[in-house]
Amino acid sequence: MSIERVGRRAAQALVTAVVLGGLAVAPASATPVEGGHGSAELCRTAPQVPARISIDAFSKDVAVGLDRCGGTDEYLLDLAGPRGIRTAVLVPEGATSTGTWEVGLEYPVGRWTFSGDLDQDPDVEVAPVTVALKYGARASLRGSRSGDDVTLRVQASYYDASKASFQPLRDRKATVEILGKDGRTWQYLRSVTVPGTGLIDYTFTNRYAATYRVTTWETPYIWSRTSQAVTVPGR
Repeated sequence: MSIERVGRRAAQALVTAVVLGGLAVAPASATPVEGGHGSAELCRTAPQVPARISIDAFSKDVAVGLDRCGGTDEYLLDLAGPRGIRTAVLVPEGATSTGTWEVGLEYPVGRWTFSGDLDQDPDVEVAPVTVALKYGARASLRGSRSGDDVTLRVQASYYDASKASFQPLRDRKATVEILGKDGRTWQYLRSVTVPGTGLIDYTFTNRYAATYRVTTWETPYIWSRTSQAVTVPGR
């Protein structure tokens, strides 16, 4: 398989609509170097894929990019996951194309590694990239006032694969925070345990206006989630 060399160029931007509170892997530029295995230049590259992937639907597509130093031939990326599961993602022909990993409920949570193979194309060396797959969560916060007392209603849920829907995040911790006077720093207020209903009220005294948020705790199988901030006016 031959790949036209056009020198270094920026990696293609990755479209990811599936990251839930996660940070995407920064696209690494594919770099041609001397001394390739099948030509004078070896294209060193890596898959461009979110570092954290959330399972929050029956099925969703994750875009996977691969800069091949200007090459346009298709490329098959290996994908290895927990329990010895192996699959592959095809990056189709085209200099700006991306492949699609269709993440379904059959894929277990855990760490998944994308990799390439010099036997497939001796001119392309693909560095392995590992991503984390967990169930998604939701968090919301509502605030109200009665005299000097403020009541915050915390609601939290997670995606239950067995029911293919969001269910109450029972017996899990969440942290309530208050925005500091500098308007930038969040300060710990209290941790609460979400009951089986997925709802819990936290009442305390504060006669002044303040802004609050809540964050569910991350677990080995569920991502954390931070609610939108809510402001409760002063008395």
